[in-house]
Amino acid sequence: MSIYANNSDSYWRERGQKRHKQSPLVFAGSILLLLLAAIGAILHRKHSSPLTQRRAQDQTDERHWKQCESRVTSRQECTAICQPERNSVQRNTMHQACLHGCQQAHVASTALACRGKIASEEEVFQEIGGLAYIHCNKFQSTDPKPDAFATCRKYHRAGTKQGFRKGLESMSAVLDEEWAGILNDRTLTAEQ
Repeated sequence: MSIYANNSDSYWRERGQKRHKQSPLVFAGSILLLLLAAIGAILHRKHSSPLTQRRAQDQTDERHWKQCESRVTSRQECTAICQPERNSVQRNTMHQACLHGCQQAHVASTALACRGKIASEEEVFQEIGGLAYIHCNKFQSTDPKPDAFATCRKYHRAGTKQGFRKGLESMSAVLDEEWAGILNDRTLTAEQ
């Protein structure tokens, strides 16, 4: 017989006794856990109950904002906006200044419109317009000197306006699709 045999036997005996002592506690804990899970499921079902009308802009959340922002493609929008600058003198410089200003403003104003932080174009111009100087700063010393900077700021404003409009349109489309899906689900459940 080993010198450790006695110790291991006593260890397993004590462990077995502890397990029997804890069994009512473990049983009560598992019952409590199941009860909490059931209550959580009921509350979740109540909280996520179907809407009775279409959501308003101020009732949106992170999921809606991501869908809204992903629908707007600033690069394509600004390429269309900056098309006249492709034919101007100093084509590459002026077109790049246009794209840079437009995209910086378009992305920011789309995000503000999708998140419902700002209600009017005037507020967007106050919020984003102040950033035109910062966004276009790299074109301040680019030849043709005053024109490249002015072009960037001009299309920064155009990008702000277009981005805000596209953000509102996109959010409206997201909310309309959500509402149409809810109505479709209701008609399917009513038919069954």
